Amino acid sequence: MKSLKGEFAERGVSVVIVSFAEPANLAQYQQYHRWPFTILADPELAAYDEFALKRLSWLHVFSFSTLKTYWQLLRQGIRRQDFGKEDIYQGGGDFLLNRDGHLLFAHRSQDPADRPPAKKLLEVVDRLTPRSSV
Repeated sequence: MKSLKGEFAERGVSVVIVSFAEPANLAQYQQYHRWPFTILADPELAAYDEFALKRLSWLHVFSFSTLKTYWQLLRQGIRRQDFGKEDIYQGGGDFLLNRDGHLLFAHRSQDPADRPPAKKLLEVVDRLTPRSSV
């Protein structure tokens, strides 16, 4: 996602990350990752509820695809960082909304590794919206 930030910006798309972490933990996370995006803290899970993001089962959290992703990250030298108490069972998702707040695209992750590629999100933006209205 970082590498395609310019592609999103060219289309007038702002990437916003919403996390259920407490703001203090989120600041620590951002200091480590240095995401070039706006990051919002939602420890009350209001956005998660609004977008119908449910808690995942143990089998989904530790699915083959999730373990495979973690293994690939370990092989790349990327280690898990402990940023405090995290709810590993809370499901996430990726959503595209227009400037009026209308939902254009929704992907609710089935497991932690289930994320649409950033290029797919760009394709959806190109297909669904004129560049000037996102």
